[in-house]
Amino acid sequence: MMITRHLLRDETGTSAIEYAVIMALIGVGLVGALNALGTETANSYSNAAVALEPAADEPAPAPTATPPRVPTRPGGGNRVPR
Repeated sequence: MMITRHLLRDETGTSAIEYAVIMALIGVGLVGALNALGTETANSYSNAAVALEPAADEPAPAPTATPPRVPTRPGGGNRVPR
């Protein structure tokens, strides 16, 4: 009986247990937050992929040919002076 009373009043390991409980609660909170963040990130990537699917099915537009650039001088003369 005396040993039981002594063990119940002993507080030497109390702070270590308190720190362990706090760390466990922080861990549970982090797991929940990261799980929600991962779900939101996956949804964002899925929405982006769905939005890009119609663009992937359409053929690319044909490039338009631009006329070659002809150098001009003021006054309309294209001749190089000699």
